Amino acid sequence: DLLHLDGADLIDLPGRERELEVTLFFPNQEYIQTGRADLPMLKEVKRTVEANDENLVAKVLAELRKPPAAEGFATALHDELKIRAARREGRRAYVDFSSENLFGGSLQETLLVHQIVWTLTALPGIDEVQFLVEGEKRESLMGHISTDEPLRPDQL
Repeated sequence: DLLHLDGADLIDLPGRERELEVTLFFPNQEYIQTGRADLPMLKEVKRTVEANDENLVAKVLAELRKPPAAEGFATALHDELKIRAARREGRRAYVDFSSENLFGGSLQETLLVHQIVWTLTALPGIDEVQFLVEGEKRESLMGHISTDEPLRPDQL
């Protein structure tokens, strides 16, 4: 994160993007198709992203829209779901969805919430995720999982 400018001393540039290895979680296609409880709901993938503290949450969410090309991976964060804003405050991440196209069955909502909570809390310094819809807390995103309070992986 240090640059050398015209013989000047090295200065730190806050906000400069750096490469980070992140752990992403994607729904397991076999679990979705079979519903077998003995299979993991999510599969872990390591990926490198270029981000800074301000845009890390948004960049990681963008990566969740791109499941690995390998067979067996899906994503619950499909392109029709619009994220209005994504940010971090302290140890909490906020993900603000547009209400547009925000509907689905309990499996779809479960996969979406788990995928986002597991991925964002795998980032350093984030312990919980608060979901918002149109900038406000709602009882749930799609009517099946309570999202009016911040969620941690151990609560899912």
